Amino acid sequence: MCLFKRPSNRNYEFDAKLEDHPVGNQDIYRLHYVHYHRIQEYDGCTDNNVGVINWWCRPFKMPAGMTRDEGFKVLSYLTDFIEKRPDIDPCSWKSVRTLDSVLNLERFDFTRVDEKDENKILDLFSVGGRILLFKKSEHYPRYFEWYVQNVSFDEVHSIYESCGMEFKDIVWLD
Repeated sequence: MCLFKRPSNRNYEFDAKLEDHPVGNQDIYRLHYVHYHRIQEYDGCTDNNVGVINWWCRPFKMPAGMTRDEGFKVLSYLTDFIEKRPDIDPCSWKSVRTLDSVLNLERFDFTRVDEKDENKILDLFSVGGRILLFKKSEHYPRYFEWYVQNVSFDEVHSIYESCGMEFKDIVWLD
């Protein structure tokens, strides 16, 4: 997914390229936010101790009749919609947490499941912070790019229509 980039004289640690890894045939998915950082980092002084925010959501299944690729488009569209809010940074914990909450809305028809077997779950990573540290983690071999850029409302509406459902955007209640 998108990478949250920060200004630094060591941008290579933040801007490293992530490679796709093989994906199985799982039909249970989970949003998973990971952010690696140095514990003490400020103006040219770095500590080699690494901190990590590793937060995953409850597993879910795509709506009935929706393919994996169609589901990724819907999730990407919803992510972009969420990140248009001025109080939500791209590829942030708040963005992932908000998307996870949206998946609970009945009208989007995602189904929550209780699955404990990690081999049956496909993690949908959102990665921030020091990307090179993520590449050295135990999570990286399961990483793949699920996010699809520039998915339109019409495309998502068509996906839902082909599944016999109606799609309406998120409504923000302030």
